[in-house]
Amino acid sequence: MTAGRHQGERITRGGVVRMVVATGLVLSMAAACGSSKASTTSAADQSGATADGTAVDGGSLVFAVAAETAGWNPHSSQWGQYGAMVGSSVLEPLATMGPDNGAKPFLATGWIANDTFTSWQITLRDDVVFQNGEKFDAEAVKLNLEDAVSGPLSGQALGGLFKDISVVDDHTVLVNLTQPWAAFPSSFLDGQSASMMAPEMLKKSDHGVTHPIGTGPFTFDSWEPNDVFKVKKNPTYWQKGLPHLDQLEFKVMPDSSSRSAALQAGDINMMITTSAVDANNLASDFTVIKDWSTEPDMIMTNTIASIDGKPNPLSNEHARKALVYATDRKAVAASVGEGVQSPTSAFAPDNPWGRPEDQNGYPDFDLAKAKEEVAAYEAETGASSLKFSLSGIADVDTSKVLQLVQSQWKDAGIDASIESVESTEYIGKVIKGDYNAAMFQLYSSPDPDQNHYFWAADTIKGYGGVNINMTQYTTDQMQVDLATGRTSGYPDVRKKAYDDLVTQLNASSTNIWLYWTPFSIVADKSVHGLQSASTTPFGNFQPKTWLAELWHQ
Repeated sequence: MTAGRHQGERITRGGVVRMVVATGLVLSMAAACGSSKASTTSAADQSGATADGTAVDGGSLVFAVAAETAGWNPHSSQWGQYGAMVGSSVLEPLATMGPDNGAKPFLATGWIANDTFTSWQITLRDDVVFQNGEKFDAEAVKLNLEDAVSGPLSGQALGGLFKDISVVDDHTVLVNLTQPWAAFPSSFLDGQSASMMAPEMLKKSDHGVTHPIGTGPFTFDSWEPNDVFKVKKNPTYWQKGLPHLDQLEFKVMPDSSSRSAALQAGDINMMITTSAVDANNLASDFTVIKDWSTEPDMIMTNTIASIDGKPNPLSNEHARKALVYATDRKAVAASVGEGVQSPTSAFAPDNPWGRPEDQNGYPDFDLAKAKEEVAAYEAETGASSLKFSLSGIADVDTSKVLQLVQSQWKDAGIDASIESVESTEYIGKVIKGDYNAAMFQLYSSPDPDQNHYFWAADTIKGYGGVNINMTQYTTDQMQVDLATGRTSGYPDVRKKAYDDLVTQLNASSTNIWLYWTPFSIVADKSVHGLQSASTTPFGNFQPKTWLAELWHQ
């Protein structure tokens, strides 16, 4: 098989479907000519020279994150960007995301599918052990996949997809699915749910949420919730020469200004922030890595008819359209910081799945049309005004944005009261459907199929249920698009389906786009080994496999 084939070409040889690497998508790593096994990628020796010079082993590093995570089993604990960052120090996935947004072998050496993408054979590394000495083998992977399917959180999305999981040999697992899943590697194998945990951890009564045990570069040391998560060097780590650090501490610091002050004072060495102002101001004295087009920040609307027995105004399409027209999203983006842009889609124009902003069917700010939609809402429902609650996390930066949006909406005759909620309660509240409109960051996944659950009909459970589709909105055509995006082995067909999905979402006015979240890693000049972080999007929920490369001098 030659390397220069068109990205949409589907290649079948010997009864096994193999796909070339497409832009932002790897459907199979079995690209070796004539090979009946998936290609293998060996871990590089990271002990030598880097772009920062020769790596120095030893020492410690304090990394500040903005929010705490409830637990360390991603099948049952809600991991956001910060949970993924911290958890990745201990747990590792079967595949990792490359700079092209496609899945690359990691703990798995490769994978091949049958002709219909309903069966995937996964081959595993044979030189890995868990941090407690247990074998990383097919039996352990089978146990992990079964835990993912049955997990209280991950099972909501995966339960209906997996038919059975079996061990072929010590280092080969066979996964049979209930439907075609062509995007399986880039949608599942490199995601949180494919993070591998030691059998000992999974067999605990709490499934190890307080004491993670993985294959990662660092082993769990201690955790003081809402304060610090400490890990230390894994002496049996499988990647030669890694990690460089003896100890890594993750410090929870919700306030962005406090994080910035701590970095400048030398109390921490590194931080992740969504403050564009801090990232811009610190750029001259610190290393700043920006990921400012991965995750959209938006106002998400709840479309169910009633919430806790009370009518929900935003179940009405005129009400939602009023919000879209009344929001000057570019002004909101400008208020967040210099250089921050505003989206019209879940996918940025420079993303393989994106298209130019003016092709997404999202309307511009228009105060007159906003007032017309408010009037149409009142006429249709008999309501005397458009009045509801606008929710957000209780922090200074979010409050500023909510107040600006509230002011813009007021100009259109919309009465939105702001409700501030603690971050530990917020996700649960939104998933339960206990909100009218909520400021949220979502849709950051490198493969759109990972967002499937946020748009699917079968993840709508009604008020009080676990609604992974948090807007609780869908259409028949959206479901067709999602099915095509999941099952097709042709990247161009998938792209067309997701383009149509974006058009439908924008027509529904369920998401009021605000700005691309300005995720930045800011580090003291003494922190090195950030090359991988600078070439791979990190403002998402994906595992971070580059923490082992960090060193401090």
